[in-house]
Amino acid sequence: MRLSSLVFLPLAGLAGVAAALWLAPVWRGFDAFRQLWPLWAVLALIALAAIVLIRHRTAPGPMAIIALLIWLPGLGEPVRRLTAERAAPSDTALTLRVATQNMWVRNTAPDATAGTLLALDADILTLQEAGANAQPARDRLEQAYPFVARCRSTRILSRLEILESGCVLPPDPAVFRSAIPCDREVPPASWARIRLPDGSDTLVASVHLTWPFPGATQDCQRGGLARFLGALPAERMIVMGDFNAAAPSYALSRLERDLGLDRRTLALPSFPSGRLVPEPVLGIDHIFAGEAWQTVSVETGPQTGSDHRPVVATLQLR
Repeated sequence: MRLSSLVFLPLAGLAGVAAALWLAPVWRGFDAFRQLWPLWAVLALIALAAIVLIRHRTAPGPMAIIALLIWLPGLGEPVRRLTAERAAPSDTALTLRVATQNMWVRNTAPDATAGTLLALDADILTLQEAGANAQPARDRLEQAYPFVARCRSTRILSRLEILESGCVLPPDPAVFRSAIPCDREVPPASWARIRLPDGSDTLVASVHLTWPFPGATQDCQRGGLARFLGALPAERMIVMGDFNAAAPSYALSRLERDLGLDRRTLALPSFPSGRLVPEPVLGIDHIFAGEAWQTVSVETGPQTGSDHRPVVATLQLR
């Protein structure tokens, strides 16, 4: 009886997780379970292995079905990474090295953070949470780059000339008595129009979306961001930052759909990062780019004093 109870409890718990994963389109609370898919996938594997090892007579079959239901939603992301187009480096094509980093307001090593980000040798570097404990690192980076765009806690640092820049703004100014209406909600985000070496230009944005749960604020921010950027040329656009959305969540797929840009950070965990976390688990920091850009490479950088890893990509014009 005791053994059956010990088997039933993980079966029931993981069955509930599987149900939540498949009900994600119905409610954002269920979609939050998808954000943590790697955790559920590992727990399902451990539970299945344990049940097989104890040679329970009836549990392996149901547990295998539950594990499969948990694994299936997340398999598309690594498959997409394996099949994604990669361009061979070209000496004649225009190439950009871009990077993004959530610097974390409780940054534990601002000097190391600045040094690590400078070593990435990015032509364009976007920052989020560039204040509080991270301010010394931000100041050092701003001194190292000749062009800077600022808005709230975000930054765009560029070695290439910034022609114009500003904040991502709601569609029109308004005075609110209490809460901000959803259709006027925007995330902390800066944008910059940058002149490329061939004389053309590209638009770059640094974005920091809020958490996806419990409220609907992230959905509203996604809509406001998409409306603002949707009025600008998308073919050469590059949007980077901390989007607090991980595959295989619907929050991330809707973000990619609404922006109308290709996500280049596929199956690329960037969070959490720190001494107690040897490898990140969730991919919530992303780089999106328009169809004019080919991906040569994309990867996470080393640990900094932040709880996020930097993400760096080499993009090449078609």
